[in-house]
Formats: sequence, C-alpha cells, structure tokens
Amino acid sequence: MIEVTILIPLFSNDGERFSASHHKKFEALAARTFSGVTRLPGEARGVWLDGGTRYDDQLIGYLVALPSITDGGKLGRLIDRAKRHYRQEAIFFRYLGRAEIR
Repeated sequence: MIEVTILIPLFSNDGERFSASHHKKFEALAARTFSGVTRLPGEARGVWLDGGTRYDDQLIGYLVALPSITDGGKLGRLIDRAKRHYRQEAIFFRYLGRAEIR
C-alpha cells in the first residue's frame, strides 16, 4: 500500500471556520474512495507567500492508503473534489515521498 497525506484547511479563504459536518462529508468521500481514511491528531500551521502577500494556514491532516500505484487517478480525483468542497485553489498532499500542491 502507498500512504498519502492530505492537508485540509480549517478555515475558508474568507476566514470562516469549516464545520465538523463539512469535514465529515470529505471524510466520507475519502473513505468511499479508498475504503478508509484516518484523521491525524492535532493541527498543523503553515505559511505561504503569493506575489509578496503572506497567508497563514491552519490545517488538519488525513491519511489514505492506495492499494497500488495504479490508483493514482483516484487520488487526483479526490484532491480535485477536496478543492471544490473546501473552495481552494490548491491542496497540499504528499504521495510517493513527494510533496505536491495541486
């Protein structure tokens, strides 16, 4: 199996905190897609820069396990759904030892 870490924002770009039920919908999708999902304990904090503007993020981490490298398409679709669900331009994830922002 291939372990994937996905970082999901706790707040929208407008500063509104996502509800527990909002996260549960994503968790249900991830569980259906990969037969399970694990929410990591605690929160992560990050900073990123775009055109000289600083953005501070609070994030939660999720783990999913891909049965095979051939399931990468499913991962891409899950990330795309997460972007729409959380109204994000990009989502940070780690896959096969590489960090990606998609």
